[in-house]
Amino acid sequence: MSPVAQRPDVAHPQTYGVGVPHAEFARMRRDEPVCWVPEPALWRRGGAGRMLSQGSGFWAVTSHDGVVAASRQPELFSSGRKGAFLPDPRTTADLEQARQLLVNMDAPQHSRIRRLVTAVFTPRAIRALQDSVAAHAHHLVRRAVRRQECDVVADLAAELPLLVLADLLGLPREDRHLLHRWSNNLVGFDDPEYGGGDVEAYRRTFFEAFQYALEVAAQRRRSPRDDLMTLLATSEVDGRRLSDREFCSFWLLLVVAGNETTRHLISGAVLALLSDPAQRDRLSRDGTLLPEATEELLRWVTPIMQFRRTATQDTELGGRSIAEGDKVVLWYVSANRDARVFDDADTLRLDRDPNPHLSFGMGPHFCLGAHLARLEAQTMLRELAPHLARFEVTGPVVRLESNFVNGLKSLPGRFTSPR
Repeated sequence: MSPVAQRPDVAHPQTYGVGVPHAEFARMRRDEPVCWVPEPALWRRGGAGRMLSQGSGFWAVTSHDGVVAASRQPELFSSGRKGAFLPDPRTTADLEQARQLLVNMDAPQHSRIRRLVTAVFTPRAIRALQDSVAAHAHHLVRRAVRRQECDVVADLAAELPLLVLADLLGLPREDRHLLHRWSNNLVGFDDPEYGGGDVEAYRRTFFEAFQYALEVAAQRRRSPRDDLMTLLATSEVDGRRLSDREFCSFWLLLVVAGNETTRHLISGAVLALLSDPAQRDRLSRDGTLLPEATEELLRWVTPIMQFRRTATQDTELGGRSIAEGDKVVLWYVSANRDARVFDDADTLRLDRDPNPHLSFGMGPHFCLGAHLARLEAQTMLRELAPHLARFEVTGPVVRLESNFVNGLKSLPGRFTSPR
């Protein structure tokens, strides 16, 4: 078999079931930082049964400077033309639905919708959540340590952002499991355990989540509360209230982004620290490292590995000619290991400074929830750090089969008794 045939397919979701192919991304950055990648044929399920689906292929942008350059030119590299997700929308109706999500919008619509909740996610507003986030994290870690056996993903990393989301949105805490299931089905579309490539199940998830959101919105309009659901259901932007479709799509994006990315950041961070005892012990000894450590773990994990753009005209990037309509994929997970920007890029250094990672993206689509994600991750790591030296992994670490999210599905283990 030739060396080319042995290379991991960065476009195939199954590749990531055994981990991010960092060596292949390093080769791409070195040899061809903007290169054409054919897409694999993937089985999908729908009303007509099983079918093979194959995308058109895409330009993979793997260097830090390339990702930055494209992110700073949204007029050339559009999120709205075909959406920000790697698979092409199957129909015009699918594209129109996708364009209701903030990540799939261009200006001016993107700017209008984003303004609606910008005030909720300012550093000052997030600081007001510190006490409740700390209380949730303390309770979760204390319960796990007391029980000794736990799964870091299910019992800690998933629970914290879901509890915070329920509080922020004003939803019953028991409903957080609905949010968890909907997120898994949408983000884990390619994973056999979750979406399993079932297009109809994907659409049913949207319908179920939207119906739930509309019922809550109707309640809030009748009886407003001091929560984010009331803000979304009653606020106006430029003198106009969000349509039901805009409301549902924006709400669902908050639900998915608000728990998926933080869940995978926390679980990936714990795995990274368990794999590097020197860094784990350093964090345990020195809590002042937490802000820098969180940024380094964001770089190291990169929960959202890529977003797609579409060229709006013939252009050039990284010395390559890109035609109007071409798919361009920005690989943050590769850019965050670019040795031209990060010294000793393949080493976890909790005190790394400066650290210009791209885990929250950049430009007009910079992550709205970045401050909240940082707060949740720092708070959970602060609670966990004193106990990590006693944590032993007791079963297989199961990864999500996804070329979009760098996620763990399971990280089982136990806390041994103190010596």
